[in-house]
Amino acid sequence: MATFARVHGFGSGSTTTGTLRTTAQLKAYVLTICSTSNGANTPVDLRDEDGDGASEPNQLVELIQQELSPLMYFVPSAGAGVMHVIVDGHHNDATSIAARVERISGVGTDTTVTLGTSIVVS
Repeated sequence: MATFARVHGFGSGSTTTGTLRTTAQLKAYVLTICSTSNGANTPVDLRDEDGDGASEPNQLVELIQQELSPLMYFVPSAGAGVMHVIVDGHHNDATSIAARVERISGVGTDTTVTLGTSIVVS
């Protein structure tokens, strides 16, 4: 019986458990938005910066969303300054996202952006 090389499917190692994978060049990032540029790493309480879009336009969460145009995002209702985003991976990396977000008024250079390694949906 003849053997054939596999030409369809995801290939070797691409279905390993415990690893965040994408089939559409998407990347997940965790942003920690800080208000300082002095090494104090003071997080912005994004609960105070979410606005409702009508009476409080252009709050910080909305400005970040407009700048990054994420496919999906989530901001926990907590004071830690954390925002999760899923973006097009072709044109974004942690450094470029941090630079873009830090240009927004109210965001300091203590802001950090890290590539996500897992996701949880609840």
